[in-house]
Amino acid sequence: MYWISVLFLIAMFVPLSLSLICMPYLTRETVSFGVSVSEAVYHSAPLRRMRRQYVWTSSVAYGVLLIACLLAMLTVPEKQQPSIISGFVVLLIAASAVINLIFYTKMKRYKATLPQETLNPSVVAVDTSFRSGNKLVWSNKWFLIHGAVALISAALALAYYDKIPDTLNMKFNWQGEVTRTAAKSYRTVLGLNLMQLVMIGIFMTTNWSILRSKQQLDPANPQQSVRRNAAFRRRWSMFNVAAGLMMVLLFSFVQYNMIYPLSREVMMLVSLMMPLLIVVLAIVLAFSTGQGGRRIGGPSSGSGATHVVNDDKYWKLGNIYFNPQDPALFVEKRMGIGWTVNFGRPGAWIFLIGILAVIIIAARVAS
Repeated sequence: MYWISVLFLIAMFVPLSLSLICMPYLTRETVSFGVSVSEAVYHSAPLRRMRRQYVWTSSVAYGVLLIACLLAMLTVPEKQQPSIISGFVVLLIAASAVINLIFYTKMKRYKATLPQETLNPSVVAVDTSFRSGNKLVWSNKWFLIHGAVALISAALALAYYDKIPDTLNMKFNWQGEVTRTAAKSYRTVLGLNLMQLVMIGIFMTTNWSILRSKQQLDPANPQQSVRRNAAFRRRWSMFNVAAGLMMVLLFSFVQYNMIYPLSREVMMLVSLMMPLLIVVLAIVLAFSTGQGGRRIGGPSSGSGATHVVNDDKYWKLGNIYFNPQDPALFVEKRMGIGWTVNFGRPGAWIFLIGILAVIIIAARVAS
C-alpha cells in the first residue's frame, strides 16, 4: 500500500503547495502580503520583485519538505508512514506561516518608506442594493438533496440492519488495516447519518456566511467590482453545495460498505479520491476567481487612483481581523481566498465555539 500513500501525498499537497506559492497573485490588487496599498504601488517594480522572491522562497521550502517526506517514507515501515505525512503537514503549515510573516514584516517596512503622495486617500464604495439586487449565493434549499441522501442512507441501514456484521470496523490506517472496532448497535450504525446531518448544517452555515459577509467594492470601478464580487460569491457557494454533497455521499458509501463489504483497496481509493477531488476543485476555483473575484472577466478597468480603506491597524499580522467597531461578523481574508471572522465581535467567537461544540458532541455520540 506504499504507492497509495505516496500518490495521495503528491496529489494532495502539490496542488496545495502551488496555491500557497501563488498566494500573492490571487489576493486583491489593493493588498500586498496582508498590507493595504494602492493599485499603483501593487504593480510597482519593487513589489513585483517581492512577489517573485516569495514564489522562489516558498517553492524551495515546500519542495525540500516534500522531497524529505518522500525519502523518509522510503526508509520507514508502512505503519509509520501516517506519522511522516502528519509531520509533513505540520511542517508545511509552519513553513507557510513563517514565510508569510517574513514577507508581511518586509511589506510593512517598505510601505513606511513610501512617499505620502503614493498612499492615496481612502475612499469607500457602498452598494445599498448589493444583496437585494444580485444573486449572491445558491439557495440553501439545494441542501434538501443532501438531507434526502442522508435519510435514504439511514433508511437502508435500518432495513438491512440484520446484514450488518456484529463487529464494525470504525477506523483504518493508511494501509487500509483496521485499527478500531465497535460492537454493532443502532447508535454506531446511524452515527454516520448523524455526522451527515452535522456536515449539512455546517455547509448551510457556510453558505449563509458567504451571503452575509462584508461588502468590499473597488471605488475606482464600483460597477465592475459589484459584478465580480457577486460572481465570486456565487461560484464559491456552488462549490460549497457540491463539496457538501460529495462528503455526504462519501459517508453513505462507508455505510454501504457495512452492509456489503468491499475490498480494502476500493475503500481506500474512494476514501482518498473524494477529498482529493474537493481540494483540486477548490484550487482550480481559487485560480480562476482570485480573492473577491479579481481574476473574473479579465484585467481591472479601474484607474488605480483610489484604494480601499487603510485598516491595517485592525489586521493583526495581516491575517487576523480584530475590529470591535465593525458590526460585520464575516470579512474577506487578506491572505488567501475566502472569508474569515471578525475576532473583535463576541458573535464571531460564539459562532466558532458553537460549530466546534456541535462537531465534538456529534463525534462522541457517533462513536
